[in-house]
Amino acid sequence: MRFLFALLFIFISISASATQWLKLDDKTFLIAPPSDARYLTSNQAILVGQRCAAIIDAHGDFSALENFASEVKKRIPQPICHLFSTSSDEEQILGMMLLANEFPDATWHAPRHVSQHFNEYQSALKDKLSRFEKSLQLSQSRLEIQSNAQIQQRLNKAKARIEKWKSRQFSPPTLLNAAQVTLDLGVHSLVVEEIEGATQGNLSILSHHNLGLFAGLTANPIPYVQDSNLEAWLTTVKKLRHTEEVTWLLPAQGRPYKLKALQKPIFFLEAAINSDSMMIPKALQAIYKPDDLTQTRLRLMYELAKTKQVQKMQRQGRVL
Repeated sequence: MRFLFALLFIFISISASATQWLKLDDKTFLIAPPSDARYLTSNQAILVGQRCAAIIDAHGDFSALENFASEVKKRIPQPICHLFSTSSDEEQILGMMLLANEFPDATWHAPRHVSQHFNEYQSALKDKLSRFEKSLQLSQSRLEIQSNAQIQQRLNKAKARIEKWKSRQFSPPTLLNAAQVTLDLGVHSLVVEEIEGATQGNLSILSHHNLGLFAGLTANPIPYVQDSNLEAWLTTVKKLRHTEEVTWLLPAQGRPYKLKALQKPIFFLEAAINSDSMMIPKALQAIYKPDDLTQTRLRLMYELAKTKQVQKMQRQGRVL
């Protein structure tokens, strides 16, 4: 039964009911996951203009995204004209593929890497749906022994959702026609820029209305290092730290923060690049909150970053 309830959590998203819609101002909504999922799913944002609105980022919880799309259609009177992916992270892109189907008239903007490797994302989506389907079949076979009408009804809904997702056609995102472009939502302009950062391709979106920068994983207070170029990432956040056009940032995980707090990921990346030890520096620990959850995540992410950096050096014929 534990497996069955885990499956139901995937398809009948419990977390969606606890998603928080935060109204920053008349033109900006921040959508945060529940506190117990803040490191599992990504923050989202909706930027609103007089003419239309834009959605920034998605995550891999398809059921929650469907609920989110329904809420957008209820709460936002303007049509959705733009969708933005701030990274090339697989789960974020698969989620945005789903949202692009929910808002077919919107233009989806993503890093160039996504368009160049879109076939790989399509394969990843097929694999994900195949795993869902196999899990569902296993649950249905177990349910034949343990008859439960309510659970059977939920499984039937899950099956219908999978069939709907499998039947959809997915198109690649639109490439930016320059490294930096300005888009107008109607008395709300956005500057969209391709940047180097947390993943193999990244975007930042700057709102001229409130000087907020939406940079996703690249702006995470505790960097999550994947196959990242740490030196290029560090250069990006250092440049952002000294910009006069930004006053606050929204990361993929965690709360919005003021520009000066970029010093945290800067210090983290500098240590990951330059330190000779795999042990996290005490000076780095000291600038983060002392609670167990934060410190444990900080330690794990630092160890991951150092491991990735060592692997990179070894491939280049050097060892830290």
